[in-house]
Amino acid sequence: VLPVPFIRVSLSMPSSSRLRSRSLLFVGLFCPVAFIPHSARGTPQSERALDDIPFEQLVEVPVESVSGVSKYQQSIRRAPAGVTVFTATDIKNYGWTTLADVLRASPGIHIRDDRFYEYVGNRGFTRPRDFNSRTLILLDGHRINDPIYQTGSIGTDFILDLDMVDRIEVISGPGSSVYGSNAFYGAINVIPKTGRDFSGVQAGLGLGSEPSVKARATVGDRTANGVEYVVSATEWWSRGEPDYSLPQSWRSADPAFTARTAHDQDDMHHQSTFARASWRGITGEVAYSRRKKEVLPPVYNTNVETDAYGIDERGYVLLRANGEPGPNSTLSAKLALDYYRYSGLFSPAFAGFAQLAPYGESLSANTEVRWRQTIADQHVFTTGFEYQENFQQDLGLDNRSSGSPLISVSESSRYVSPFAQLDWELAPVFRVSLGGRYDYYSTGDERLTPRVGLIWDATSTTTIKLLYGEAFRVPNVGERYPAEDGLTPNPDLGPETNKSWEIVAEQRLGPVWRVETHVYYINSSDLIIPNATETTYYNAERYITEGFDVGAAAYFSNGVNFRVSATLQNTYDEATNLVVVDAPHDLLKLHFSAPIYEKWLRASAEVLYVGDRKYIGDPSAPANQTGDYVTGNLTLRALRVWHRWDFALSIYNVADTRWSDPKNFDQIVSPPRSVVFRAMLDF
Repeated sequence: VLPVPFIRVSLSMPSSSRLRSRSLLFVGLFCPVAFIPHSARGTPQSERALDDIPFEQLVEVPVESVSGVSKYQQSIRRAPAGVTVFTATDIKNYGWTTLADVLRASPGIHIRDDRFYEYVGNRGFTRPRDFNSRTLILLDGHRINDPIYQTGSIGTDFILDLDMVDRIEVISGPGSSVYGSNAFYGAINVIPKTGRDFSGVQAGLGLGSEPSVKARATVGDRTANGVEYVVSATEWWSRGEPDYSLPQSWRSADPAFTARTAHDQDDMHHQSTFARASWRGITGEVAYSRRKKEVLPPVYNTNVETDAYGIDERGYVLLRANGEPGPNSTLSAKLALDYYRYSGLFSPAFAGFAQLAPYGESLSANTEVRWRQTIADQHVFTTGFEYQENFQQDLGLDNRSSGSPLISVSESSRYVSPFAQLDWELAPVFRVSLGGRYDYYSTGDERLTPRVGLIWDATSTTTIKLLYGEAFRVPNVGERYPAEDGLTPNPDLGPETNKSWEIVAEQRLGPVWRVETHVYYINSSDLIIPNATETTYYNAERYITEGFDVGAAAYFSNGVNFRVSATLQNTYDEATNLVVVDAPHDLLKLHFSAPIYEKWLRASAEVLYVGDRKYIGDPSAPANQTGDYVTGNLTLRALRVWHRWDFALSIYNVADTRWSDPKNFDQIVSPPRSVVFRAMLDF
């Protein structure tokens, strides 16, 4: 699988004069083209020496279909959403190591990193004290967000090694009509590799300057009787930043904070396994990951004398079955058992440096049945239902210093959700997509969420989509019954909701150029926040989001790939008309990849710009702004060396820029420059 650039553009008419003036400049610079990076799969490279592969096959061709928008494989042009697809080759060429790295390259998305977790900023929205609960993370359509905090893991706590990923579908806009809660601003569908992508044994080793070590062993193949299997295990250790300079804001938090440097308090240890086997429409799958991450003192204002860490464990066992019971019909069923556990240890100043140990644990069963019927080879009707039983939803807070529990919550819940979607071709150039889902929760929450898409092929190379959708997010257990000392329960919390209007224009310029323009407006209501006295959570805020992305990409006959995108957006609180926390107006992204010696040596670079963001207080006060930043990464990759080896050398944060990201009540400095060498061997 090798990469070819695509193009993506998103547009919207924000109301603020500042945004309008900048939009004219950005449109002038970037409006000619835009893209979505895509690729098609072919014979695994591991089966052939590089010299035997024609040059044309070393070029990624556009992926023309996706599975995550409507829960079945459909053309991107017919999908009722905007989609950006990244491939395994994109991941290798740019040296991306986590899902967050991939999302940083996606138009309209920025990442906030507090050195403990990484958080998705989707179309100008993130919120401190939230764990990605408004973006749904899927592994081949299976929900990864846990049923306690609704955490959508995207960093080193993600359940799958990125080397095991075939492609990633970044789906923009509300997805509750298909997936229910958490697909509030979008969904990320990660598609793992299969046995045929390996056809043998593969070993990978990465060595980093922090220092860090990552080792992976994978075996996969397709047997003569049609059984396809893959088994992989990964061990990853990183020391992080060994000597972290503590900021003045940390020392000002408590008179006991006098240290200047935190030593060896940024360690990370990740372990994961993944196995899948399929035969004649039956697929079994097992995944498990465990990550322990040391937490730097500024994250929760802890001291340097005691350990602070968090451990995330998650896993699932899954069985899928697919069949064709009748002409042009498909019946799919899934049964899964999911487990999640979190435990931590912190000694924050606000608790008098007592050792606090938060925890959460869940066990859930999920089943889904879907029927898809194709009518007259033109129309598609899909219907089904999803049911989830949360047997265990425990969370609490223990005081290790006194040996007593402070908070203990034990809940259980369930939901049932019928859904349907009709994709109807009214004319050869005009289609309509009508979908909806009804979710009923045992907690009393219920919601009907529709999605409507009108899709017009204006010409053979131009497609225009008019989209309307609604989404919701039910309160998580940690919001209804917070395991935070001083916060009282509020079981009457209601769901958050949003309504989204969007125009998408897709333009093909020749065989490899793509132009895609999005204009969107989002109204988000009943957002859950702590009250003014920080004593409980309640439904309060209404946010308005306006914005657009513009991008361009091209593939040249000499193998050079070039992509650029720009985003302008405005997310503000309707009550105050002030920009919200961690909502940059501007994003710029540049990606460039080119062969530098014959077929086998390739260089790839990315440059990322994130505009100024508010982290607390009045956004007009300079002291409450993080400032903007530019960072860049460079990867040199050698393919099929001695027929079996791949090598890569990546430099992250080349200029050693130290920017700040917002955290709960302050900001935290980004990691320094690092270098990673990787080797991969196919047996």
